[in-house]
Amino acid sequence: MKSYLNINSLILVGVRKNYIIPFYKGLNVIYGDSDTGKSSVLEFVNYLLGASSIDLADEIKSSVNYASLEVVINDVPYTIVRDIYDNKKLIEVYRCKFSDKDKHFPKKYAPNYSPTHNSDGIFSEFLLDSLNFPKVEIKVSPSQSNSKMRRLSFRNIYKYVYINQDDIGSKSFLGLGNWAVYPFTKEVFKYMFNVLDESITRLQSEIASKAALVKELNKKYEIIAEFLRETNYETIEAIDEELNKLDAVLEALSHDLNSIDKVMKASSTQYTQLKDAHKFISLKFKDCKLRIDVLEDKIEKYSRLKNDYDNDINKIKAIQLANSRIGSLDEEVYSCPICDSQIKVDDVSLPFEISTEKELDEELVSLTRRRKNINDMVSELSLEFKDKTIDKKELSEQLNELRELIDEESQSMITPFLTQRDALIKEISKNEKNREQLVKNLKVRNQQEALLEKHQELLKAIEVLNERLEVLKSSAPSMQGILQGLGDRFDSYLKGINIKNRIGIKMSESQFIPVIRGKEYHNITSGGLRTISSIGYLLSILDYALDHDINHPLFLIFDTVGKYLGKQTKDESTGEAPSFEDESEGMADPMKYQNIYAQLIDTVKKAQAKNSPCQIILVDNDLPNYFSDNELLHIVAHYSSIGEDGLPLGLIDDI
Repeated sequence: MKSYLNINSLILVGVRKNYIIPFYKGLNVIYGDSDTGKSSVLEFVNYLLGASSIDLADEIKSSVNYASLEVVINDVPYTIVRDIYDNKKLIEVYRCKFSDKDKHFPKKYAPNYSPTHNSDGIFSEFLLDSLNFPKVEIKVSPSQSNSKMRRLSFRNIYKYVYINQDDIGSKSFLGLGNWAVYPFTKEVFKYMFNVLDESITRLQSEIASKAALVKELNKKYEIIAEFLRETNYETIEAIDEELNKLDAVLEALSHDLNSIDKVMKASSTQYTQLKDAHKFISLKFKDCKLRIDVLEDKIEKYSRLKNDYDNDINKIKAIQLANSRIGSLDEEVYSCPICDSQIKVDDVSLPFEISTEKELDEELVSLTRRRKNINDMVSELSLEFKDKTIDKKELSEQLNELRELIDEESQSMITPFLTQRDALIKEISKNEKNREQLVKNLKVRNQQEALLEKHQELLKAIEVLNERLEVLKSSAPSMQGILQGLGDRFDSYLKGINIKNRIGIKMSESQFIPVIRGKEYHNITSGGLRTISSIGYLLSILDYALDHDINHPLFLIFDTVGKYLGKQTKDESTGEAPSFEDESEGMADPMKYQNIYAQLIDTVKKAQAKNSPCQIILVDNDLPNYFSDNELLHIVAHYSSIGEDGLPLGLIDDI
C-alpha cells in the first residue's frame, strides 16, 4: 500500500460555535469573493501540519479558541490540535476522529527541533513515522565533502505539496534564485525519489530502527496488559456498555429534574397572580418615588425664588421710606450742609440711576404679584408632595405584604418537591462522577489498544520497507529515468493545457525543474505560463507517485489557480494588468484556465482507477461552469461577501 495523508476536516473550535470545512478524496474546491477567508482555510491546514506561524484576521481572533485538523495517515485516523495564539506550545495529536478525542489521551509533540520538556517527540518526525518515510540527515552543501548535515523534516517535503498565493507562478517558487539554499531543496527532491547516494543504507537503518521499536512496544504492551489484568480493569466493550447505560440513566434523571422544575414553576395560579401584583405595585412605587424627587426639587427652587422676590420687595419699600424722609430733589441749586457753598445738582455725576416714585410703585406691584404666584405654586406642590408621600408609604406597605404572601405561597408550593429534587440532583452528581471515572478507564484501555495498533502498524511498515529495499537493490531508480518520466508527464500536461509552441519540454538535469522551449522555469517571462508550469510540475510529481513508491503523501494544495490566467484586464489577485508576455502566450484565453481543472480531474480519475487515496485542494476566486457538476469535484466552501443567494459571508459566517 502506498503511503498517503488525506484531510477529513478542518475544525475551528469557536467562542459561539465551531467552524467546520469538510474535505474528501478527489478534487476539493474553495471559491468565492475576495477577503472572505478562502486562503485562511489553507493557512490553517498549513499551520496544523507544522508551519511555524499563522497570521490571524480580527474576526478569527474574536471568534476562535483553537484549531484542529482531522486527518487519515495510512488508514489511521488522527486529530491534530494546536494553539493558534502561541505557536511554541506543544501540538496535541489524538489517535482518533475529532468526535472521539475526549475518549483518548493525546501525544504531545514539539512544533520544531528546539529542546522541549514533557514532549513525546518532534511533530515533523511523528508525521514522517506515520507516513513510513525514512528519517534522514542530508548534506546542506552536497558538493562539499565537509558539508554540515541537516535533518530532513516533513516541512521540506511539504514544499512539493503546497503552493501559496504568493509563490504560485512566482520566479522564486521552491526557493529558486536563492542559490545558497536551493542545493538542499535538490537533495530533498532526491530523497523523495529514493535516489540519494545513501538510500539503501538509510532504508536498512530505518528498518532496524522500526524493528527495535516493535520489540520495545511489545514489552510495554505486555507490562500494561499484565497490570490491567491484575487490577481487574474492564474491557473496552464492557466500559462502552456501562457508559451507554449510564448515559441513559443520566438522560432519564435530567428529564425528571426538568419535569419537577416545570411543575414547580407552573403549579400555583395564586403564586403567578401575586408575582404579577408585586410587579405592578413595584412599578407604581418607583413612579411615586420618582415624582416625589421631582417635587422636592421644584419646591426647593421655587422657595429660593420666593425668597429673592421678598428681598427685592423689602429693598423697594426701604427706598420709598428713605425718599419720604429725605424728600424729593425739586430745585437745581442747594446749599452744602457742611460748608454753605452752593451745589448744582446737574453738575454732580451720579454713579446710579434715580428711579421716580411712580417707577418704584410699578416695580413693587409687579414683584408682589409674582411673589404671590410663586407662593401659590409652592403651596400646590407642597400639597401634592404630602399626598405622594402618603401614597409611597401605602405602596411600600402593600409591597411588604405581597412579599410575605409570595414567600408563604412559594414555600407551600415548593416544599413538596424539594426532597424529590434534592434526591435527583444527588443521584445525577453521583452518576456523573461514575461517568468521569469510566471515561478515564476508557482512555487507559484505548491507550493500550493504541499500543497494539502501533505494534501492528510497525510490522506492516517494516514489511513495506523490506519490499521497497528489495526493489532498490534490484533496480535502483536513476535520476535520468526519473527526470525523463517527469518530463513526459509534464509534456502531456502542457498538451492538455494547449499552450503555444510546445517544444523543448523536459526537466532540467541540473536543477530538477521544468524547462519549456529550452528555458528553465525561473527564466520564463510570462507570469501565466509560470503559473501553469508550477501547477503542472507538482501535478507531474503526484502522477509519478501514483505509479511508483516514492516519499510523497499523495495530496496537493494550490492557492489561486487562476493567477495571471483568463484575465482581459487587471488581475484581482495581484492588481496587475496583463503583461505583453502573457498576451503573447494567450493567457487571456479562458480555455487554458478550464484546461487546468481538466488536468487536475484527470489525475484524480487515475488515482481512483488505481484505488489510491489521492486528494487535491485548491482555492480560487471563481470556478469554470463546465466542472461545477463533476462527481469527482467537491465544492467544500463557497463564499459571498454580500451573502448572495444565501451563501455564507466567509469562513467566519456569524460575525
